[in-house]
Amino acid sequence: MRKFLAALLAASAGALLVVGLVAAAPGAASSKSSSGARHLSSARAAASGTVSVALAGDPGKLDPQQTLLVSARQLADFTYDHLVNQLPGGGKIVSGLASKWKVLSPTAVRFTLRKGITCTDGTKMTAGVVKQNLAYVGDPKNSSPLLNVYVPPNPKIVANNQKRTVTITLSQPNPFPLQGLAAVHIICAHGLANRNSLLHGADGSGPYKLVKVSPGSKYTLALRKGYKWGPNGATSKGMPAKVVLKVVNNETTAANLLLTGGLNVAGVTGPDRSRLEKAKLFKRSLLAEPGELWINENKGHPGANAKVRKGIVQALQLGQFGKVFTSGHGVPQKQLTLQTFAPCGGNSVAGNVPAHNEAAARSALSGRPSLKLLFPNDGGAGFSSAMALAQAQLNAAGASAQLDGMTTPNLQAALFATGDWDVALVPLGVTSPVQLVGFLSGPDPSGGGANFAGINNATYNKDVAAAMKKPGTAGCTSWLAAEAAIFKHADLVPTSWNTAPIFGKGVKFGLGGEGVAPTTLRLTKKK
Repeated sequence: MRKFLAALLAASAGALLVVGLVAAAPGAASSKSSSGARHLSSARAAASGTVSVALAGDPGKLDPQQTLLVSARQLADFTYDHLVNQLPGGGKIVSGLASKWKVLSPTAVRFTLRKGITCTDGTKMTAGVVKQNLAYVGDPKNSSPLLNVYVPPNPKIVANNQKRTVTITLSQPNPFPLQGLAAVHIICAHGLANRNSLLHGADGSGPYKLVKVSPGSKYTLALRKGYKWGPNGATSKGMPAKVVLKVVNNETTAANLLLTGGLNVAGVTGPDRSRLEKAKLFKRSLLAEPGELWINENKGHPGANAKVRKGIVQALQLGQFGKVFTSGHGVPQKQLTLQTFAPCGGNSVAGNVPAHNEAAARSALSGRPSLKLLFPNDGGAGFSSAMALAQAQLNAAGASAQLDGMTTPNLQAALFATGDWDVALVPLGVTSPVQLVGFLSGPDPSGGGANFAGINNATYNKDVAAAMKKPGTAGCTSWLAAEAAIFKHADLVPTSWNTAPIFGKGVKFGLGGEGVAPTTLRLTKKK
């Protein structure tokens, strides 16, 4: 879970923050259309050519089962496949390597693979290979950062190559098992046998083959002919012949390259987004990091007192905070799960967060408690501006608040090691309420847990226990009630989701979990 948090914070420092690509409801069937690809039907498309896509940071090691970095997962989407795929804009489930999937029980799920899937070297993708992938991630000795995030420890896996089925049995119930299991990029047999080859290479069944690697600069991919097992049965027809992923760390540089033709696709979330929007470029947007304020409830901190926690929330004007955090481009939070993919509809925020009341805050904060406000100073201008606003509002209500901006690695150390903080802006964007349980309950870091804020909310624990006994969306009422309890007790403060626009010039595309969905990329021609 600590690695999960590190990846989320790293993503907030310059890349899209969307965690978890895939999910499915029990018994869900594949569909024939998707919002991510539908808008391309009227576009005039070129079946050849080159598209250049910006990566906000270098992917580093490319083994998709040894990284949670968003840039690495974006690259992996071009070269690897998933068992099933979840689309933004409602979380619709479509096929991937698996043509069928079913939750057999709260602890078991089965996938049935398509026929005729091949890897870039021509070998076949089999049920046995899929089993090896999931077994590798689930084995603690391999230290995969996907362990306990997407795959539980030591799952029991049975593969039947003849029937093309893979059945996974979990060690404990999980209401949303597919959301994690299917987020794993599936590696082909040769890559599994020689994992060192994956550090700077790829061995997958995806639509593109990685043909040239220049770390820190660019990654060149060539289209595979005959690919026909993409999301919802997408094929290679009409896709660009070559894709070059360019590492562009500076958003202003990325914006300039877009406008001058040096790039075709780039995500720009800062001030430069305004001039790109004025240029009327093609644009698709995802929800990105949430502006969530965590209060340290561990012994010795002001937030250990429930009255003080409530006073901190009452001192803040959360609407203003969210607007500043997102530079006016945000969407108010309705729940803690990423709203683009949330399995549970509904609003756990409305009416449950203590309202702004400066007089009540002054009473609660009498004695001028000292508050250290933490935030990642490499997360963008919105982070520092929003926390400066929070500082001013807390001080106006009688507290003595001090800002402490630090790099993402140092922030992680403060949360999990030193504990030297009182209020922290920590954006955790997840696609399933299950993924947050370890952060909102259970042991703290000193006990080997992820509950860095020391939250002990009996109502939350009771509602989570009830939710965990029900499969999928059957437990949504309990999940939303659990979140409401967190807000009522001022354990965590929700504000707004930031939005992350991805701009295109000379291309059109749909979106997947990490950004551009590769099978939707199309070069366009002027009429």
